Amino acid sequence: MGQTGTLYTAAGRLLLDALGEKSPARSLSHCAGSPGAVRLLRELFTVAVRRGFVGRDPRDITAYVRDLLDYQSLPAGGEFARQAEAVMRSVLGEPEVAYAVSDRRRFELICLMVGDLVRPPGVPTGELVALMRQAERRAARS
Repeated sequence: MGQTGTLYTAAGRLLLDALGEKSPARSLSHCAGSPGAVRLLRELFTVAVRRGFVGRDPRDITAYVRDLLDYQSLPAGGEFARQAEAVMRSVLGEPEVAYAVSDRRRFELICLMVGDLVRPPGVPTGELVALMRQAERRAARS
């Protein structure tokens, strides 16, 4: 990913390195043993979803989830897709829709969706670093 020196935390550099791996979602899931990285990953997810979906039609979330799951060769319908949509909507002001999603599943979905930031053509490196820096600032406040 490069440009990791512009980040504030080791957790930020760890996540950017994971995003640079061949299987970013899997690499992100390996960060589960680091509470700081997990907290930062959640903040990065929040920042990315809000930047991409605030003010948009809720059907855009459905379309995004369907596309992501198709791309990952996962079932694009059913409970898994509903949970993915619920986790996204939870950071857009509807936390109650994701109450039934277990912490483990939520983490798995966050890894999948944050990993999707680098799916070709992907978010440009500078923008990814900016997202990470914003997430680091949010994590530092909490």
